[in-house]
Amino acid sequence: MSTREATFSSDDTPSIHNSRTHSKSKWSIRTWVAHVKAKRKISKPKLLEKNHNTASNTSDNDDHHDGALALSNLIRKDFQFMKEEIAKVKNYVDHVDGQINQAYQEFEELQTRGSREGELHEVKKAVAKLKSRIPSQLRIQSADSNPHRNSWPDINKSSDEMMHLYMEPKSESTMDSAHLLEAYSYSRVLFSCFFLFPPKAIIKRRVIIYLMAGCFGWGEYVANLFLDRFIVIGLIEPVYQKCSLVPDSFRMSLSVHSALSNEAMKYVNTSKYNAGEFRDGYFSSLINIDNAIIDGKLLEMGTDLQSLYLGRWQSSTTHHIEVADGKVLQGLKNMKNLRFLSLRGISMITELPTFISELTSLKILDLKACHNLEAVPDGIGLLENLTHLDISECYFLENMPRSLANLSKLEVLKGFFIGDSMNNERSCTLEDLSRLQKLRKLNIYTGVKYFPEEGQLSALQKFTALQNLTISWGGCSLFGGSNGIETPKLSNKPDLSLPSWLQKLDLQCFHGTSPPSWLRLPNMKELKKLYIRGGQLCNLDKFPDRNASGQCTVEILYLKYLGDLKMDWKDLMILFPKLIFLHEVECPNLTNIPCNKSGVWKRQESH
Repeated sequence: MSTREATFSSDDTPSIHNSRTHSKSKWSIRTWVAHVKAKRKISKPKLLEKNHNTASNTSDNDDHHDGALALSNLIRKDFQFMKEEIAKVKNYVDHVDGQINQAYQEFEELQTRGSREGELHEVKKAVAKLKSRIPSQLRIQSADSNPHRNSWPDINKSSDEMMHLYMEPKSESTMDSAHLLEAYSYSRVLFSCFFLFPPKAIIKRRVIIYLMAGCFGWGEYVANLFLDRFIVIGLIEPVYQKCSLVPDSFRMSLSVHSALSNEAMKYVNTSKYNAGEFRDGYFSSLINIDNAIIDGKLLEMGTDLQSLYLGRWQSSTTHHIEVADGKVLQGLKNMKNLRFLSLRGISMITELPTFISELTSLKILDLKACHNLEAVPDGIGLLENLTHLDISECYFLENMPRSLANLSKLEVLKGFFIGDSMNNERSCTLEDLSRLQKLRKLNIYTGVKYFPEEGQLSALQKFTALQNLTISWGGCSLFGGSNGIETPKLSNKPDLSLPSWLQKLDLQCFHGTSPPSWLRLPNMKELKKLYIRGGQLCNLDKFPDRNASGQCTVEILYLKYLGDLKMDWKDLMILFPKLIFLHEVECPNLTNIPCNKSGVWKRQESH
């Protein structure tokens, strides 16, 4: 609703205007009444009261009558305005409620007949769009009535999220306080990262690495070396996601936290605006600890920041954050030193400000799960130092700006969308993107059933530095069966396949029932990790070039949510002779698989 105000001319005659179109001479009703009273006092000097008593009373009556009439008109028009708007709101609510009920019925049908991960991804995307249509005030009140919530007193209680994590056998640090302080001084910024968060908080490896990149400009390799070293000497504790081989999160033990607290708090401030701030004269970082609503206050804490984490760092995707209004991000304009910016999981951001192209110090831009984001500005191609860009789970994005191909230092790109070429003529293509010779991780989301086709496979061959590739298919009908869905036949040309130098391949919700002709595992001599999650594959033993010389080099295999996959353990071992680790989840037609209750099999070392 637009604000309704009264504007007045010099003769104090009120008229109703819309505040969006009139910016001059705006007076509120309260201001006008005060003005009339003041004018009335000035116009009635005490020396003239007796001589003009009758005239004064007449004037007062006229003033009161005019004022009451003006106020009545204002109130009546406001009531009429509210009635009209409420009628519109009711129609809108009925429309959205109908869409929600329809989506819920489809979800229930999926649950009844057994749903695949790919189908659930499509439902999740539809639900995210519906959720974004709920007015933000209502959504915040239902999710969390306190915008500055503090959930940390219950951090030690069990939860669904914590059930998927487990700690390595606890080993308290054997270092005394003097050695702890020495280790702290050796890497003060890295240690201080853990003090930006509440005690015992579990922090993702990615969060720490990004913060280090923002402060020091460290790459992932160097940051991981430090983290692994701190684990060995007991300064931090590893947290393993269920069934994972390497820790993806960390926490600091209370004993270490207590021993270093006094020293760390010289540089860390967590008492202002529910945020964690680090400053030591050289480096500065700010993290949103637990604000549900991002307003201008957080961005007023300094323009010299190098790392700014406004988004969701918590593992739980139910942790809701949104901006108070679209103007909040204007506070970023003068942060010319910013190297790392995270808006992960923040709702109600429909577009990025155009000045984002002026933040040329940015190395990492994290926009994952900004569900309302509708476009990435063309100016993003001016971020010449950008190495990491994450736009995954931004479901409203339908075009990729061609300027992405200008990011010559880009190493990691997640969420690159490939749609129907007929509707995305101006969108960046894989051929455009192939100019990025430093790109080593690429995450593709596509609604094209038969992706990748010949031209796209040729383009992928030009990504000479690419090591990790993820392809996720979406956009198919929720109730379409697997019958009749086949990948188009491709020729056996050696170049019409995925790059042979890939080290990790992740295929999600593949539509075909047989392995595609572009997946030639025996030719992929560097491939160590293969993930196949969701989709309609019925077998894995009919790979192209199955009889070619050489063996498949895959050592780590994840098979999840493949309800149609039929294969015996013996055939699986023939196909993957170098396998050392298998994680199987909801693949009911795999037989004789010697996995434990968690679906994990590990090769035993020979003695």
